Amino acid sequence: MVVHSLWEKVFKANVVIAGEVKNPGNYQFGETMTVRDLVFSAGGQTRDTLLDEAELYRTDWRTKEVTLEKLNLGKAIAGDPQHNLKLKDLDRLVVHSLWETVYKKNVAIEGEVLKPGSYPMADNMTVRDLVFAAGNILESASLQEAEVSSRTIDKDNSMKVVHKQINLDRALAGDPAHNLPLKAHDRIFIKAISEWGAEKYVTLSGKFKYPGRYVISKGEKLSHVIARAGGYIDDAHLRGAYFTRESVRVLQQKGLVEMADRMERELLSGGGDIATSTSAEEVAAKKAEMEQKRLFVGYLRSLKANGRMAIRLAHLRLLKGSAYDIEMEDGDVLSIPPKHNMVNVAGSVMSQGSFIYSEKMEYEDYVDLTGGYAKYADRDNVFVLKVDGTAEKLAKGLFNWSSLRSRWEVAGFEREIKGIEPGDTIVIPEKIGRIAWLREIKDITQILMNTAVTAGVFKALF
Repeated sequence: MVVHSLWEKVFKANVVIAGEVKNPGNYQFGETMTVRDLVFSAGGQTRDTLLDEAELYRTDWRTKEVTLEKLNLGKAIAGDPQHNLKLKDLDRLVVHSLWETVYKKNVAIEGEVLKPGSYPMADNMTVRDLVFAAGNILESASLQEAEVSSRTIDKDNSMKVVHKQINLDRALAGDPAHNLPLKAHDRIFIKAISEWGAEKYVTLSGKFKYPGRYVISKGEKLSHVIARAGGYIDDAHLRGAYFTRESVRVLQQKGLVEMADRMERELLSGGGDIATSTSAEEVAAKKAEMEQKRLFVGYLRSLKANGRMAIRLAHLRLLKGSAYDIEMEDGDVLSIPPKHNMVNVAGSVMSQGSFIYSEKMEYEDYVDLTGGYAKYADRDNVFVLKVDGTAEKLAKGLFNWSSLRSRWEVAGFEREIKGIEPGDTIVIPEKIGRIAWLREIKDITQILMNTAVTAGVFKALF
């Protein structure tokens, strides 16, 4: 058996109060209830309540028509019967806030202050006042210049922003020429000292008196950092200096990717030849060739640039002011190895290895120490990966073409032609003539040289 409440048959009357009272919401209507009673039922007014005006919206429950009556809330609370109206069912009283009649004025400050953001604007507020309201300037703030941006309305009734430059140091000292009075919506920008931020480091390792990680300043040169590290130790091998730079690595890597893309276009463009093959043997050969091409391109794509820059060190007195006395960048690394007397031979020889350096020996003497050239060695394109990170083809006969100077030179009479030095690697590539698809690449030796320099590796490709 279900027991029903008597209230289920009784119509519940309600009134509503909204706005600036402590507890706005729905309240049960009473026959003698007035505006004042409803305000007190809602906890009373707040400190921001607007007493001059309130609205009472009345809804006819039969026709649903709404009418509006305005009243003075202060007088209603005081009991004035003209304003303290008797309420009806479905009445809705709207109480306003003082802030609805007061224009909120804010100013903002950004940049090198402790607490940047928007702040209420006070009467007679100045630049200095707002800076202190924001917790004062940071150590990185520039005292020479700050910017005040203000909104103005021009004669065409359109808004534009005007910028004024001030001396922040004078503004903080109270100079009225710079400690400007602020207007609503003004914005102060406190600028940072140029180059202020994270410290920049370079690393010197190897044969320095005091190797380590050094903080650098803007424009600092290589010779100055080396001097700070105490200079070189006696057994430092300056020709073998290994210098790397991140920005160079990025450019080198881009070059490797572009080279791999070009190789892929040149080598894989003939993939359709398989479809025209007339025999199973020819199809198998074409597929094997295509796979070799893919492996070659894959090897090129696997290369990672080392960011090495060829650099020639000398006594600090000679290095200072020279072309190699470069400006340092964040992340630069300079390593100087100890002196050694080894020459490496790699590539198409009978037995790759490292050998004791001798001033009397030419590159072919070192090749002889490996047992000589292998069957498919390309003797005309032998090159050397120099200890300083450069690469050059080796002079073979009496007359040799210098691509650097675009001229023929006589071996033994040109002072700038370099022989083999300690730390060099002699590279003997394989002939491309035995591999049909490599004939499409005219500059394969140059590619090998660039790869050896850029990636710091030499690897037999076949």
